[in-house]
Amino acid sequence: MQTYKLNAASKDGHAINAITTFSAETAPDVKGLVIICHGFGEHSGSYIELMEQLLEANFASVCFDARGHGELGEPSPEKRFKKLGVVPGYESFMDDIEALVSAAKKLAPNKPLALYGHSMGGNIACNYLLRRGQSDFACAVLESPWMGLYNDLNPLAAAAAKALGSLSPRFAIVNKLNRGDITGDALTADAIGRDPLYHNRISFRLVSGIRGGCAYALKNAGSLSIPTYLAYAKNERIVSNTAITAFHEACGDNVTLKEYDSCHAIHNDVMRDAFFSDVADFLNTNV
Repeated sequence: MQTYKLNAASKDGHAINAITTFSAETAPDVKGLVIICHGFGEHSGSYIELMEQLLEANFASVCFDARGHGELGEPSPEKRFKKLGVVPGYESFMDDIEALVSAAKKLAPNKPLALYGHSMGGNIACNYLLRRGQSDFACAVLESPWMGLYNDLNPLAAAAAKALGSLSPRFAIVNKLNRGDITGDALTADAIGRDPLYHNRISFRLVSGIRGGCAYALKNAGSLSIPTYLAYAKNERIVSNTAITAFHEACGDNVTLKEYDSCHAIHNDVMRDAFFSDVADFLNTNV
């Protein structure tokens, strides 16, 4: 499978690093275009297998590096490290998706769009739909969305994170996620550990922004009106399944909930083929 660079810029001039599987060659068979929002610490290249599976189901896709993730345009590892997990604000994620929607429409003007988000990207994708509108998308897929944490911050820590984040976007910590909690596939877990672009550094402003996104999504879940596939992991130890199910209970009948016998990253776990098949069936039904 070949990917192509998609040029897009956000309203503040930020150049979005995005790749797509849509081309003149794939266009005739493509039923729609899926915009993918990756999880914390990941980057667009982390989703090559998912993009390949989508293309086999005749859905092209676009995946982009979220702010504070990916190469960050820095050849020096030291300079890149200082930018990891750093964002100007939560709304910049919304602006980036808005710019990508515009770019996707120009790239494939006659193809319907779907929005896909995993973990942090699930939080961002959901909030985009609730805050910026749903009319551009035929449907959405939220995989293990960050609606809360498995081990949430205590009120004092949350207040401290918010205060530090308001002072500067650069204040950050290293969050040591257990790769075995990300996926039960040992080979994939090893590959994540060897990925030079994967990171676990998160700024306090990013933490506070995502927490605000959790609260907003839970409060406004009933406004989600497009068909949505909400997948969560039985062996989850990163995000809160309680929060995910609470979100689902506040949604309407347009949201389909399904549990998978996997760890956090269902698309990277040993049973991912079943997940890929379910996502393809959902897209075929709703796009």
